[in-house]
Amino acid sequence: MLNHILSAFRTYMHGDGAVLLPEMQLFLFAIGTLAMDSWAANTSSEKLGTNSVFQQNYWNPAIALAGTAFSALTLWMLRARIMQSGDLAGFHLTLVVDSYFVFFSALFLAATALVILLSVNCSTISPVRQGRYFALLLFACMSMMLMVSAVDLVVIFLAMQAAAISAYFLAARPGVSNRTPSAAVRFLFSSALGSGLVVYGFSLLYGLSGDTNISQVARALGGRHNVAKVIALSRQSGQQGLQMFQLLQSRLPEAVHWHAFTPEALPIAAFMLVSVGMILKFAVPPFQTEFNHANGETDFGIPGPVILYLSGAFGFAAVALLLRLLFTIFADSQNIWWYIVAGMAIAGISYGVLATLRQTNLERIIVYLSIAQMSYVLLGVVAANEGAATAMTYYLLTYLFTVTGVFGILIAVRDKNTSAGALNDLSGLRQRSPVTALLLVVFVLSLTGVPPTAGFFGRYFIFHSLLETGHRYIAWFVVVSSLPLAYSYLRIAVYAWRGNKSETESAAVAFGVFEAIVLGICVFVSLAAGLYSEPFTRMARYAFGQ
Repeated sequence: MLNHILSAFRTYMHGDGAVLLPEMQLFLFAIGTLAMDSWAANTSSEKLGTNSVFQQNYWNPAIALAGTAFSALTLWMLRARIMQSGDLAGFHLTLVVDSYFVFFSALFLAATALVILLSVNCSTISPVRQGRYFALLLFACMSMMLMVSAVDLVVIFLAMQAAAISAYFLAARPGVSNRTPSAAVRFLFSSALGSGLVVYGFSLLYGLSGDTNISQVARALGGRHNVAKVIALSRQSGQQGLQMFQLLQSRLPEAVHWHAFTPEALPIAAFMLVSVGMILKFAVPPFQTEFNHANGETDFGIPGPVILYLSGAFGFAAVALLLRLLFTIFADSQNIWWYIVAGMAIAGISYGVLATLRQTNLERIIVYLSIAQMSYVLLGVVAANEGAATAMTYYLLTYLFTVTGVFGILIAVRDKNTSAGALNDLSGLRQRSPVTALLLVVFVLSLTGVPPTAGFFGRYFIFHSLLETGHRYIAWFVVVSSLPLAYSYLRIAVYAWRGNKSETESAAVAFGVFEAIVLGICVFVSLAAGLYSEPFTRMARYAFGQ
């Protein structure tokens, strides 16, 4: 009996279980974090003041980091397996493990690990039952990994919902102020609206194809695209136009009176619903609303590591899912929807840049500009060639570490001064901590796109791919829009490097061990990816199997 059970388990782990193993490990470690948190709380209440380990709350982040490490190790093993035997599929072709999944899952795990390290000594995170916070981070990472692994519309939607729920509880979890931020409530309503749009878009896709597998949906939409091309050809004069007209009369007589755009109308409507719904659900909220002066809010009311996670990793998840859908379901109609994507990207860049010109709150400047940064990635979709694919993944890879470095410094500065949050609070940073100011300048220059940092090559690859595919006006928009973007970022560097010493805070900024590890990794990537970009571009090309 035992041998039969073990044999069945081994068979499962070589089949469907292997496809879901990295996510299952995160789930189990999240449950372990909650169990350890409950046990530590009971132990400390029984023996108050006698257990310094539990008082320091290092067990929870240690378990969460172990979960990301085990999941990353499993990803590495799956990478070797798919290199030998090809992509893995499981659960009736609803989940797949391919190079695309491996790359973005590694990105999500890296983002989660960095946020965990920054959260260990963060003063704005409530010390009460911290295990719930770290468990939510693991649940969110698991959901985002499922999003990029799913190839079925139903599973994609369920994974999106799980990620959104984790995001809401991360944003709504009270910090040291013991209140639920209104930004979390705005996120809840915006996410619900986004869910409605995505569901309607998915229902259109199911109605057009009769299937929920994205490959089958793509095949059905490809057939409609072919009909549209035949209709366009039948309107031409000459022998070819006559042949296409006769073909329509024999195969699809009702299409004789259609316009060439008629078969494409519903797929484009589905694309619009899905893309706008995902933007509302992941990329913009809860940061799109101005300060609520009536309630006296001067910031988001959300801890810095959570803001980093929601504006970084969740934005990456939305872009990753949108890219998979664009290059599978909507691949055949790229000549139509690239206008829509270009318009959305240009609007996002303009909105993100213009919203920061008069901003003085540091968190809002970085978050608004993250909208512009994700919009630059979408411009790579307009080019849609191999160079653009490499550019997009390289951009996301390097941007993750650069923006994490900026938030790491802002979190450290804020821990020294609880009123920090405005540009003026960086004044005199060079006098207080020259190393901190220098690191901040490096990160800001990378986000600006100044050579030889990683940000320069990310922007250059996008620009070059647009020129290669003939979108020269959009390419030059990338250059022109980089000027006000640079102004918004360089204000931060100027305040930190040349500002006068702050009267409200004169203490030096000191980093703990965990913050130093995070900043060391981030500054290495920000500089190394610019000075020697070949290893990073190789990793970026791997995402699309190049």
